[in-house]
Amino acid sequence: MTLRLVSATTRPAALLLLVLGAASTLLAPAGAQSQEPLPSDLAKWRKEDLAKAEAFAQKFLDDLGSEQPHEALAAFDFEAMLDIVFDGIGTAEERAEMRKGARSTMDQALLQTLTMVAREERKLKRLLTVDGQPFARMRFAGEQGITILDLELVRRGDGFAFRGFHNRTIGVSVLEEMRNMAVIVTAKQSAGLLARLFGAESLSAADVDNLLEMNLAFQRGEFDKAKARHDKLSKMLRESSMVTAMHLQILANGTDEDAYVAALENAVARFPAPKFRMTMVDAHFLRQRWKEAVRCVDEAMQGIERDAVLLTLRATIELQGGDVAAARKSTAEAMALEPDTLYVLTASLDVLLAAKDWATLAATLQTLEKTGKFDFHGKIEDDAWAEFRKQPESKPWQ
Repeated sequence: MTLRLVSATTRPAALLLLVLGAASTLLAPAGAQSQEPLPSDLAKWRKEDLAKAEAFAQKFLDDLGSEQPHEALAAFDFEAMLDIVFDGIGTAEERAEMRKGARSTMDQALLQTLTMVAREERKLKRLLTVDGQPFARMRFAGEQGITILDLELVRRGDGFAFRGFHNRTIGVSVLEEMRNMAVIVTAKQSAGLLARLFGAESLSAADVDNLLEMNLAFQRGEFDKAKARHDKLSKMLRESSMVTAMHLQILANGTDEDAYVAALENAVARFPAPKFRMTMVDAHFLRQRWKEAVRCVDEAMQGIERDAVLLTLRATIELQGGDVAAARKSTAEAMALEPDTLYVLTASLDVLLAAKDWATLAATLQTLEKTGKFDFHGKIEDDAWAEFRKQPESKPWQ
């Protein structure tokens, strides 16, 4: 089994487009800029504001999973985001140029990124404050991996808006990345905006072509072609954080596990914590370094919070490492935290089988079937279920 925790939310294509484009039709309307600051302590919030903020965040998640996910874009205050990104950077003329460039494709880039993770099981965790700023914490989990996002809440009219987000799983703040790139843009005196964006004196036509073609191939799911284009990029581009993140995504979708592990280890060595640290779970898992993988998950939870999905991930690793008792303990904590989360319930089945906890296994199968998404009748015939079939608890599925 291979784990893939590299999150779609940090795809460098999206980060690049966040700097170079945003559709004007979906920017915050006039008069919708942030008004009075929100109190940093949630205990000081009025109950009606807390309820309204939670409803706003939940609607955003519902819109992402609907047939019209573009409606979720209305939750973002793009103008406020750009105010932060370009505040005090360069001359007024340079700022105007960059803001203009940042209004071409920003909405589609963000929409494409968010709808990719929204295909997985999504959950509004809670409202919280980080460094004095209020956020809505959201989690996405499934076959595409695990992503935990903190979306910053700001006032907009008599309601709320999001002003950027931080990917806690990967350690990337979108606004910080955008601002860092904007600083690079104005720090160099080269003529090309894209060249200055990557901190180079110049960027060849071949680099531009390969960068764009790599992005297009990635969006089409043609990962071999995307990697071929990546390998043709200059060393300067390959070692940028944006291209590094995309390269990891490309390799995560491929079959060369050695190349994937090597790229992960290289990224962690080149970038300061916490960037890419959680993705090292993949490298540890693929190298069967079970204790290191568990430690990596625990460190992530120290920086985020005790989380049922991350505990389930830890249980999966512990089971693979042969520590059934530890896996059962992690699963028990995860199920106690979130007894109805599908990711937790489905991933717990292997642990419960190994632990021979027949009663809990039967109860979990029943809970899954009640969702209407599962039917285990006649599906417990392979060898993994052999001992369970001998137990009276298995009778409903015989």
